[in-house]
Amino acid sequence: MLYPWQESLWQNWQQLLDQRRLHHAVLLVAPLGSGREALAKQLAQTVLCQNGVTEPCGICHSCKLFEAGTHPDFHPLAPEQQGKQIGVDAVRKCNRWAVETSQLGGDRIIMIDYADAMGEAAANALLKTLEEPPSGCQFILLASALDNLLPTINSRCNKWRLAMPNEADTQRWVEKQLMQSIKLETVRLNNSAPIATMQFIEQGQDIRYGKLLEAFAAFLQPPHIGLYDVAGLCSSEGHNSLKWLSYFMVDCLKLQQGAAGHLVHSESLPLVQQAAAVVTPATLISQSRKANALYQQLERHTGLNAELLLVEWLTGFMAQ
Repeated sequence: MLYPWQESLWQNWQQLLDQRRLHHAVLLVAPLGSGREALAKQLAQTVLCQNGVTEPCGICHSCKLFEAGTHPDFHPLAPEQQGKQIGVDAVRKCNRWAVETSQLGGDRIIMIDYADAMGEAAANALLKTLEEPPSGCQFILLASALDNLLPTINSRCNKWRLAMPNEADTQRWVEKQLMQSIKLETVRLNNSAPIATMQFIEQGQDIRYGKLLEAFAAFLQPPHIGLYDVAGLCSSEGHNSLKWLSYFMVDCLKLQQGAAGHLVHSESLPLVQQAAAVVTPATLISQSRKANALYQQLERHTGLNAELLLVEWLTGFMAQ
C-alpha cells in the first residue's frame, strides 16, 4: 500500500519501468517514519510480478509469495537491530544472492534498508557488485541521508528523494488515521514524517515527552532541582529524547534572539519562555552541541551507561 505523499515518486518509477529504463541500483533517500519500506516493496513486487509491468498484479504466483513474505528471489537486508552497522559478512551474502540463478525464472531483488548503516568494509564489498551488476539483479537501497554513504556508492546508484508532506498535511493525515486532534509540535518533533508522528502518539511518547519537558524546564530553574529525575526520564525514553530536548534549546535561543515565528514547541511556549529567561545563550549553544554529540555517541555504541552520561551532560547547566 502506498501513502499519498509517495504517489508522485512512484509515478516517476512507473514511467521508467514502462520504458524498461529502471536503473539496476535505486537509492531511495527518505527519513525514518516516511513509510519508505512500503514504497521500496511496491517497486520490488512490481519488478518480480509475472504479469504486471508498472503495477503488481497481486494474483500471480510471484505476487502471492511476495505478499506472504516467502518470495525466494526477494532478499531484504537490514541491521540486526536499529543503531547497529551492517557488517561485511552480511554484504558478502548479498553478493552471493546477486549471482544466484532466479528460482522463479525472473529477476532477483536485493533490498538494503539502512544502507547508510553500512561500515566502510561492507560498503566496499558491495561496490564491485554495483559496478559490474549481474544480469537480472535489481538493487534497492534505502537511506535517511547521504552523509554516511561512501561517495562511490552514491555515484553507482540512481538517487531519489522522497519529499515529506508539509506539516499541515501531515497533521491532517495523522488526525484522520487516529480520529483525534494532535498538536502541531508533535508533527514538528518528528520532522513532518507522517508514520513517525502517528507512532509517536500511538505509543504514548507524546505524553511521556510532555512529562520530560516539564521536568527539564523545571530543572533549568535555579537551584536546578531534579537532575536525576530528568536523567531517568531521558534514559527510559531512549536517546531520541536528547534530539527532542535539543529542539527545545534551539527554541529557547530563537526566543532570546527575537525569532519566535516558527518554534517546534509551538504549544509549549510557556515552558520555552520560562527556560529562555534563566539559561544564557552561551550555555544553550554549548549544551545543544553536547546533546547532539551525545546522541551520536549513544546511537553508535549501545553498551554505554546512558543515564550516567546524561547526568554528566545535565550538570553543564549548573555551571553557567
